[in-house]
Amino acid sequence: MKLDQLHYFVETARRQHIGRAASFLHISPSAISHSITALEEELGKSLFVKHGRQIKLTAHGKILLDRAEFLLAEVERIREELSSDQLKMRGHYRIAATHVLCSEFLTPVWINIQKEHPSLTATLYSLRSGEVLSRVNASEVDLGICFCPHSGPNHEQEIIHRGKLVFCFGKKHPFLKNRRLKDIEQYPSIATQASQGIENCENHPSFQKLKIRPKVVNLFDSYDVAIRALKSNAVWALLPDFLAYSHRTEIETYIPRGWNADYSIAAIWPKYHIRTQALDCVIEKMSQIVKETASQWVSS
Repeated sequence: MKLDQLHYFVETARRQHIGRAASFLHISPSAISHSITALEEELGKSLFVKHGRQIKLTAHGKILLDRAEFLLAEVERIREELSSDQLKMRGHYRIAATHVLCSEFLTPVWINIQKEHPSLTATLYSLRSGEVLSRVNASEVDLGICFCPHSGPNHEQEIIHRGKLVFCFGKKHPFLKNRRLKDIEQYPSIATQASQGIENCENHPSFQKLKIRPKVVNLFDSYDVAIRALKSNAVWALLPDFLAYSHRTEIETYIPRGWNADYSIAAIWPKYHIRTQALDCVIEKMSQIVKETASQWVSS
């Protein structure tokens, strides 16, 4: 089945006459007759029946006309898109991100992409990093953005940012009066809930190096929750450096000598799935906005 055959078939069906279709297409009637005959032989079904001087579609012909018009319209749309200097992206995507990454970065990034490409739609999921990884591994989402995923056989990944975890406190936390590391164990802390396949950033080897044993009283599954808890001035937590900067009006940071707790943010997608232009755009812009925020932290 060739596009020319479908084109000849559609024009003939619209005019119910081979001669008129041939005149419109500027080809010979015999060329159309041979094309329709070849289609009928390939499909094993009659597409037209004679009706006086005209021809009428059979039931199978009507089905083919509906499908053929759609296919030809899609082909024309593809030609127009590829011939344009401004390629328009379209399609529906399922994108998941760790809670704070989804609310503060992914959502505005996607909205801005949609402004330039209004034919794009998406379902955005705000999840824990472990849940993002699980959905990507199960091919339930097209793209995930999360903290510190381990590599695995069911997904590909690209690190879009590396940074440092820093100690964070509410503005009036008592630790900030003297800022002595040996005193930090006196105060309760909160930590991220561990997830399978995700590095547990809160249980970092630097704690052992500095001989710190955090007194964890609560676990959280979103940095939004941690920031809210810090405002109470009753607990401390480790936050990514860029996030600490984003909330610098609400929290204070502390980095002791010898502290070196790394974290990463990665884009992950199902193994063997194609990274489309739209997904490339999301990854590029996510990387850009996170790095810009992080650079503000470094320069402050």
